[in-house]
Amino acid sequence: MRLKKLSQNQLTNGTAWLAFGNITSRVLGALYVIPWTIMLGALSLQANTLMGKGYNLYQFFLMLSTAGLPSAVAKFTARLEGNSKHQFLKNATRLSWVAGFICCVALWSLAPILSASDVKLIPVLRSLSLAVLVFPFLSVLRGRLQGELRMAAIAKSDVIEQVVRVAYMLGSAYVILHIQHGSWVTVVVHSTFAASIGAWTATLYLLFCTNSLSKKQPLNADSFKENSEPEIINFKHIIVQSLPFVIIGGFLVAYQWIDQFSFHVLMSKFNPMLSSNKIETIFGLFNFNSNKLIMIVVSLSVSIASTILPLISKNRYNHEILRKYISQAYVLFCAITLPACTALYSLSKPVYILFYGNYAAESLYIPMVQISAVIALFMGLTSVLAMILQGLSKTGIALRAIGWGMAIKILCQPIMIYLTSSLGALLSTLISLVIVTIIMGSYINHRFELLDLLNKKILNAIYVSSFMLLILFTGLSLLSNHFVPDTRVSSGLFLALVGSLGGLLLLFIYQKCHVLNVLKNR
Repeated sequence: MRLKKLSQNQLTNGTAWLAFGNITSRVLGALYVIPWTIMLGALSLQANTLMGKGYNLYQFFLMLSTAGLPSAVAKFTARLEGNSKHQFLKNATRLSWVAGFICCVALWSLAPILSASDVKLIPVLRSLSLAVLVFPFLSVLRGRLQGELRMAAIAKSDVIEQVVRVAYMLGSAYVILHIQHGSWVTVVVHSTFAASIGAWTATLYLLFCTNSLSKKQPLNADSFKENSEPEIINFKHIIVQSLPFVIIGGFLVAYQWIDQFSFHVLMSKFNPMLSSNKIETIFGLFNFNSNKLIMIVVSLSVSIASTILPLISKNRYNHEILRKYISQAYVLFCAITLPACTALYSLSKPVYILFYGNYAAESLYIPMVQISAVIALFMGLTSVLAMILQGLSKTGIALRAIGWGMAIKILCQPIMIYLTSSLGALLSTLISLVIVTIIMGSYINHRFELLDLLNKKILNAIYVSSFMLLILFTGLSLLSNHFVPDTRVSSGLFLALVGSLGGLLLLFIYQKCHVLNVLKNR
């Protein structure tokens, strides 16, 4: 009975641990902005721009080096046993170090070319190369633990990585600026180098975790005889299986690239009265600031997606178990992500001011954050649906949906920018994600008949509670405009107060409508 209960709670427990790790690390990754910008003062805008340039290129090399390894490793770790699993992990580890070394050397060597004559960017890119070296191996370690549903270790490694990174960033910034009286460029170089220190620290922690696991569950002769026909996974097989994960995992980043290369050109064409600096300011508001906020919300969905992948891969031939896990994933998504997006939508002004200060025009950033909150809902749902399809080995459907989504994004971009100016890029992304969600969701619903399986009463309770939160938070936000000053401190206190009130209301409704029991026991 105990084992059965543990099995039933795998999705909820795994999601809870990953949500804790993802949210904590995302919040830390956003909160550092406050003291960091205060220390840099007026130079913080230049410093933030330089860091953003470095991270955009770094993410590309990181995507190349990891090549979908975390999800691919999780999928095969859940599926394989005995010698096949052991050999697969050895091959994946070797591949990760080779990929990391090649991409590290490439980033270091190409830094002068990639900097596009911006000499300040060269040391920033080189400081990030050491993170590119170790990150593929770190991805393999996390993928292995994900496949074994040891989400607590992954969550703790996320938090450790972010704590070490932020501590080094803030500590080095203080020493350089206030003790050594150094340059803001040096601050940025050390702040980006912090990513390497965080990644190496998380790697050491996960090595300790995996070694502890190996000692508790040593390989023996019997374990190698479990499969009469062991499945051999070589380098080629790993790469072929990983490539779809790269595309599916990276298409959201591709949206940012489309905006980066097209927004300025289209805005200049359709709005010739706007200066180049004004367009860059608008671009930064939605592509960097708003995006950083919604990724905190999206991390909730990523937690669900990361947990459901190994569960589906392991039970891919059992239709009834798959139906149960997929329906539970949908309920989890609605119960967690929907209220979070509602809160961000209705509390957009104080949330933005808390993180970025009150330097931009409200008429610009408020609608951007609100549209981004809706985007976060579909972005999260897309992540969950894509992982389900990958676990079912239906990557072709996910890739086809993403292909349509990218085409619609590119086609809608000029039209929406022409019609709505500064909000056009966000609206084209939203339209694209809605189409992607419909294509992926239609297949899954048709195959598993989810509409017949889902508990309508539970879903209605979630929808009603989210609507109540929307009314409550919107009313309080409008009220706060007259009584709460537009400062970071007052916004933070306001959010703490209304967030506690909204959280208690949500828990009360979930308890009364038995939503919590469903999440625990299904």
